[in-house]
Amino acid sequence: MTPIRLLAVSVVVLFASSLLAAGAGAHSTLSDITDDGEEKVTLPVVPESKLIIHATRGIDKSTDEGTVQSLPLAVFLTLMTPEEVVEWYQAQLPDYTVIQSDSGEHVQILERAGDDTRIDGPDTYRIPNVRIQPTDARTATHMKGAKTMLQVYYQPAPEPDSDETPEDES
Repeated sequence: MTPIRLLAVSVVVLFASSLLAAGAGAHSTLSDITDDGEEKVTLPVVPESKLIIHATRGIDKSTDEGTVQSLPLAVFLTLMTPEEVVEWYQAQLPDYTVIQSDSGEHVQILERAGDDTRIDGPDTYRIPNVRIQPTDARTATHMKGAKTMLQVYYQPAPEPDSDETPEDES
């Protein structure tokens, strides 16, 4: 099994186990998890990054407030530092709001945020956003020299034959 496939299987197992504990069924299946399809991501992606996981139908995320269905999710690694990635996204998405964890280690750049929005809050899984954090020993093995992992939750583009626009979940 390739390292990417092994990571994808590990992520699915983690998501599935948290969902089973919550009594919910997973939305994405292993066949929905891939390491390609970067062209489907509708938010900007930092240059010279590597797509490692792509949950094209989103994930069911267990939160303190119950299970939440997320937007599609693409996970990337980059050689840029977390600070460089945050600066790059602030230039690319100037109308987005930046919030930070208490430790300052995790940053989230959201399309919209209220005064009570917090890092990884249940509402943030349904809002286009980018979560930025330093790589850990496990994720860094997928790209030599990777310093940052970013999770991009994006609104899917309308189907080519459809006149519909993606649903806004305000």
